[in-house]
Amino acid sequence: MSDPSTTNSKPVGTSAKIALSLVLVLLIGGGVYLLQRGIMSVEEAIASRSWPTVTGEIIRSSVEMTETPVKKDGREVPNKKSRSYAPSIEYRYTVNDKEFTGTRVTVEDESVGTRDSAQAIVDRFPAHKTVPVSYRPDYPAIAVLQPGSWAGAYRWFLPGGFLVFVPLLLLWGFWSKDPEPTPAEVQSDENHPLRPRLLTGMVMFEEIVRWEPGQTVHIRRQRVGFVKSIFSGVIVGLVLGIPLGLLPAIFFLSGRGVIFIAQFFLVVSAVLAVASAIGLMLWGRRREYLLDWPLGSIHWEIGWSGQEAPLDRIERLTLTLPDPTSARNPVVDSHAIQATIQGKNYTLLETNGKGLAWSQTRDRLVRLARELSEALNVPWNEVHQRAVK
Repeated sequence: MSDPSTTNSKPVGTSAKIALSLVLVLLIGGGVYLLQRGIMSVEEAIASRSWPTVTGEIIRSSVEMTETPVKKDGREVPNKKSRSYAPSIEYRYTVNDKEFTGTRVTVEDESVGTRDSAQAIVDRFPAHKTVPVSYRPDYPAIAVLQPGSWAGAYRWFLPGGFLVFVPLLLLWGFWSKDPEPTPAEVQSDENHPLRPRLLTGMVMFEEIVRWEPGQTVHIRRQRVGFVKSIFSGVIVGLVLGIPLGLLPAIFFLSGRGVIFIAQFFLVVSAVLAVASAIGLMLWGRRREYLLDWPLGSIHWEIGWSGQEAPLDRIERLTLTLPDPTSARNPVVDSHAIQATIQGKNYTLLETNGKGLAWSQTRDRLVRLARELSEALNVPWNEVHQRAVK
């Protein structure tokens, strides 16, 4: 029977990134198409300023209401519908003794959601009113009442910009950094920048200033950078804004129009981005631990806060490992030694185990946990946790 600690030791991070990158490239292609449509719409709107003009007449002008069934859990809610309103205007005009009928107010008619907004446009163009009509000289069947207006182009730019901007951010985040080196690569290079994080053949998240259990153990982890926190927060906000902002607005607030839906999505995404950035900065605060056996004390700092306690206030150590039956993924895997100090758990050492089999990482962390537990004269235990992939 095979050992589960070795059968699933192959990291899946790179293959997952490649697969996700292909999906993101497809989304970018769709976004580029939408942006191109928006640019074409703007170009036509600008060109319409120089179109020839004739006198026309409004033959129909009213507000049209569209009802959309409201669904919950995939089923329609009885007697509950969302309503949207849009102006419905029709006019006729004559070019070279040929009569045409038009319905567009602008080159890219804006979708209006509220009754008042739609009624305001209808009031400007009431039935039987004589109006100037601008038509395309090479194709007179295309005409507008308001040349030069491209407000409706947002319907292309908003989704197009989102489909380009967010996937590009994700791609940049995936591939901008150099691949994380393996412990063997760090071990072979005495000047490697990760050399201070090397301990018993593992690259830790912490810098090992000194490791002499029974004398002095000094460990510190640098804080997550401000720019990285903001960048990650923006990505999280935009991504989470889809299920928490955009989709609920489309299903339950569609009657208020596309502009309101876009604004609602951006507001929700902004709130989520700020919350995510703050959470990441709090989670990624600088952490430093100094265990001093001659003084019989432990001093630790998290962020700007520092605390100190006798070594005998350390109650136990816990070795936390990912489930050995799960596929390995260095992006989310966490192998850690935690200390319970005065009833609270603190992570002393952590690694993602890259470059080593699960059993190899466990054996080396067990050795470290035993060294600490013997020096501190406290028990230690091992816990396996299934990570969310």
